[in-house]
Amino acid sequence: MVKNSAVILLLFMSLVASALGQGYMGTVSTGTGIIPALTVGKGPISAASVGSGSSQANLTGSWSLDLKDGGIKHLDLQIYQQGDLIFGAGQMSSGQAVTAAGSVAGDRPTIFVSVIDDVQAFRLKLSVSGESLAGEYELLSRGQSSKSGTITGRIAFASPKSQATALGKSVSPSATSGAWVGKAAQSVNNQ
Repeated sequence: MVKNSAVILLLFMSLVASALGQGYMGTVSTGTGIIPALTVGKGPISAASVGSGSSQANLTGSWSLDLKDGGIKHLDLQIYQQGDLIFGAGQMSSGQAVTAAGSVAGDRPTIFVSVIDDVQAFRLKLSVSGESLAGEYELLSRGQSSKSGTITGRIAFASPKSQATALGKSVSPSATSGAWVGKAAQSVNNQ
């Protein structure tokens, strides 16, 4: 009997040690799909993998940007985002109309802004932190050498336009009288 207990205890301890050494392996289900299997609890953590399963923020809204290269150019843009595509329009402080298009990877949008009625284009490489924008730009213009500088700005995010939708007009009896789990629970409450 003592020998069997010792063998069982030794087997149990080796299984526990093995389980603790492996961490948890499983899948994570999100609203948009399943993230590949991951192990929690063991192994090195790289900065590239932290948060990689989270969805990126939608950058749709009004952008106000100051481009500095000795002087200051100001851009007001209305930006829309669908997936990783960014597009929009606006105007410069000089009154010139502009269009914008680009893409975003994580919190780093790259946008090309073209001045309408002029042969000028800006490439904006940005970082987003909350409502703040920062980065650098390059200006390409026909007949002139390229210029570059820094960018600061803010985003006024567009409010989501989703509203609650009524799925029915009737009143659920369980919502007004309480939900019951089987007749046994109901009879206990009635006593």
